[in-house]
Amino acid sequence: MTQKVLMMDDNRDDNELMVPVATEQQIRMAEEQNAAQMELFAAAVSPEQSNSIHLYDIAPKYTYNKRQRNVSESAFDKRKMHVSKTEYDVEVQAARIEVANNKEVLMYPAEREEYIEDALRKLATSGNGVFLQGEAGVKFTLYELQRELARHNHTYDWDQLREGLYVLRRSGLKLTNSFTKEVWEENFLSRLVEGGRRKNKDGTTYEPWYACFHKLVTKSINDMTYRQINYPLLMSIKGLLAKYIFKRMVAVYTYATVDRPYQPSLIQILEESGRGLSGEMKNNVKAVRRSFDQLIEKGVLREVVELDRVKDGKKVVNIRYSLYPTESFVNDIIAANAKQKEIKSRYGQQQLSKLKDELTE
Repeated sequence: MTQKVLMMDDNRDDNELMVPVATEQQIRMAEEQNAAQMELFAAAVSPEQSNSIHLYDIAPKYTYNKRQRNVSESAFDKRKMHVSKTEYDVEVQAARIEVANNKEVLMYPAEREEYIEDALRKLATSGNGVFLQGEAGVKFTLYELQRELARHNHTYDWDQLREGLYVLRRSGLKLTNSFTKEVWEENFLSRLVEGGRRKNKDGTTYEPWYACFHKLVTKSINDMTYRQINYPLLMSIKGLLAKYIFKRMVAVYTYATVDRPYQPSLIQILEESGRGLSGEMKNNVKAVRRSFDQLIEKGVLREVVELDRVKDGKKVVNIRYSLYPTESFVNDIIAANAKQKEIKSRYGQQQLSKLKDELTE
């Protein structure tokens, strides 16, 4: 038996689907499963931690320059990244929004949107996390979001926050596994329900905002592939490139020790971060070196050593680096590894307990 289901959303008008009707027991079990997964997601962090999302957080999603473009220009940027020897095609679609004087422009997610998204995820791990129709999300007020960002010295007024939220809602991210052809495509925020004052028969109430994250976030929560990340440190890093390197190290450098360096190349960093290469190599080298210096200043890196310079004749075309982490960063990685193992163990125990309860009913 099937029936027509209309998914409620602020911007969706074409998502009527024919789906099997779920029984009450199936719905209850799904709701319990979602609640348990969100509880574990929040339990995976301390007040000074948040969660890094597998694949999603290291995808080249943000734009480094010319974030606002004319609507006559292409609304798509195409990039690539590699994770564990697997290549992914990445496509970012710009949001079309209205700015001053009723002018419509294309706007790509950039630094502001990254800070907003990181802050929303922290709120989700601090008691505000929800699942809406199977999608991981967060409820919040603009004041809560503004206060959370200001706590880490990122100051935005409500209009800037509102615009940033709608850039995330209307911008798209598509990842394609080049080998399996598996595709994850969705808006950065798959749903956004605006809160605010509401008048009703009992007077005026204030309703929270609701936002649902990209499906890769939900997948990571369900698969428990998220990892603990030092949140104050994350929010203190300025510059998209330095922040990308830090997130990448947290995600893939899980074997970190003080004497076993992380070894990326200049080309890999610039292309897979989304920054891309400048015309002159000296500018590329300066940009990467500047990011390394920021991470040294923040206590992430202890030392950076050039392994070798790859040349085409006399021209430098790439540089390979050894990035030696600080003991503090290594301790964070060890703690993240232990926490991930603990969460998976707790989930297994929960499932076993649930099975026993069902068998005794």
